[in-house]
Amino acid sequence: MKLKKVAALCSANKAFFLFDENREGGEIRQWLGDGCSMYLLSGLPLLDENNVCAMFDIPEKKRKKCRSKRQPVSAAYSLEDWEQGERALYDNWPTVEYDGRIVKPLSTNDGMTFIQDKYLAPLEDMDDYLRLFERVDADGNKYIVAKNGMEIAAIIMPYDIINAGFVEELERLAYRCRQTLETERERKYLKALEREPGPLFQEGGDAGEGTKE
Repeated sequence: MKLKKVAALCSANKAFFLFDENREGGEIRQWLGDGCSMYLLSGLPLLDENNVCAMFDIPEKKRKKCRSKRQPVSAAYSLEDWEQGERALYDNWPTVEYDGRIVKPLSTNDGMTFIQDKYLAPLEDMDDYLRLFERVDADGNKYIVAKNGMEIAAIIMPYDIINAGFVEELERLAYRCRQTLETERERKYLKALEREPGPLFQEGGDAGEGTKE
């Protein structure tokens, strides 16, 4: 986990939200997020709203503009490493830039959802073992779980980007790509014809064969 990138996300969104997860035996695991994501903090002392910004070297001037809060993890989200009904996501869709944001498409049980690509940045060092899973809370809302192997490392909330304008933009892009593909195919076909000898000049052919007395 690249904690500096977690802190960068929080700083950019001016929100350092700490979440306490009470484990069996009285252990407390902490998570840090910006309101749209949260990441497991490992190997750190317990933090609170008074020292979290200092821990990540956020300048005093910026700290005054940031919201800090410590609270229990919402019961809506399961932080267990395995949850009944979760669905592994194996998408290789390309990312899309729209309205100033880069989003990653994911195929869900009932269609498509998107997450902002920036929320994968703190997990880059887990790339070889990183897997995304779709989970659904008690109210039927989707959330995305990132696992490092078998262990949950982050929760990322879907980004609500699907609207008529977004879909029309993708359709225009697909249409232009299709046009470009067809043009390229035609160019290659015509170029191949230019390289092929005509029937009069093929081996064994006779240019005067068609003229008879």
